[in-house]
Order: sequence, then structure tokens, then C-alpha cells
Amino acid sequence: MPSSTLELDFKGPYRFVGRDRSVFEAPCAASPGVYLWTVKQHDGTHMIHYIGQTSAFAKRQREHLIQVLGLNYGIFNAEKAQTGVSELIWPGMCRKLPEEGPLQAVEEYKRINEKVLEYLSVLNVFFAEADVGRSLLRHIEGCIGWNLRNNHPESKALFPDGVRVGTLMQKDHGLLRIRSTEPIRGLDAEIPY
Repeated sequence: MPSSTLELDFKGPYRFVGRDRSVFEAPCAASPGVYLWTVKQHDGTHMIHYIGQTSAFAKRQREHLIQVLGLNYGIFNAEKAQTGVSELIWPGMCRKLPEEGPLQAVEEYKRINEKVLEYLSVLNVFFAEADVGRSLLRHIEGCIGWNLRNNHPESKALFPDGVRVGTLMQKDHGLLRIRSTEPIRGLDAEIPY
């Protein structure tokens, strides 16, 4: 029997590109919580691409943006992502040997530059404020990822298998009650945590 219920209300979508609904100017910019990167599909639903947690929403998104623009993260085909197809067009320097990554990034920069902006333009970010401490936030992030991977394999096409979904040893904290401003595939209304 769950010991407590935690309400997660995912607001958004916020965006990396443009000033309208910017992740950097969101009302929750300084708040702690859990966030979802999604890609909106042609049917109006969103598919989860990444799950994270943070002590300060806008600050963490800035860190991610630096990694994307610096080609350290993988870059996905934006057009295909909007149809639920995960096609990596740049693996990211973090996946390359230290001596290969930077050299290849410089060589590929001109070709990849536009693709990076296309990728950023299709990313949507939903955020649920939760001031529960760092380790519990990590656990909640992991529970959402675990639930997506194990209970919704049809909805995890854009969520890379290499993304860690760690949880605490103790998994009987209670129940997550989840709402979202838009439909997100594989995000259940209730998830044990």
C-alpha cells in the first residue's frame, strides 16, 4: 500500500527556440522538479525523448543547450522524430573516443549546424515542480523512465536505451499522481515510486 501520494503537474510545453514559451523565461525557471523533453507527433501527442530532474529548471536547460550546441550530445533527425522514428545523425562527442570527438566535430560542424537548430526546434519541455530533495527527484525521474521502458515499449522509440533510469533501493515511497497540459505517450496518470 503506497505510503504517500505526490502530485506531479507537468506544465508546458516550453521551448528552446524563440521567445514564445521559452524554457529560460518560464514562471518556474528557478524551481526544482522533474522535466520531460518530448517531440510532438503529427497526431498531436508527445513522445518522451529525455527525462531529467533539477534543482533549477532554466539553469539545467541552459546546461543542456550548451551541450547540444557544442555537439557533445547526440543530434537526432528532427523530421523523423516527429513521426516517432529515432535516427541519430550525430552521435555526440560524449560517445566518441576523446581524441576522435573534437576533430570530427570540427570537420562536421558546417554540415551539422542546421541540423542542430532543426533538432532544437522540435524539442518541447514539460516541467513539474517538486521540492522533495535531490535523491528523491532522481528516484522519481528513474521511476518515470522505468515505467516508460517496461510498460510502454510502443511509446519509447525516441527515448534512447543508453539513457540511465536509476531508482533508489527502496521503491515503496508511495504513488505519483501525474497530470500534463498535453497528452504524452507512455506517461501514466499513476506510477508507484
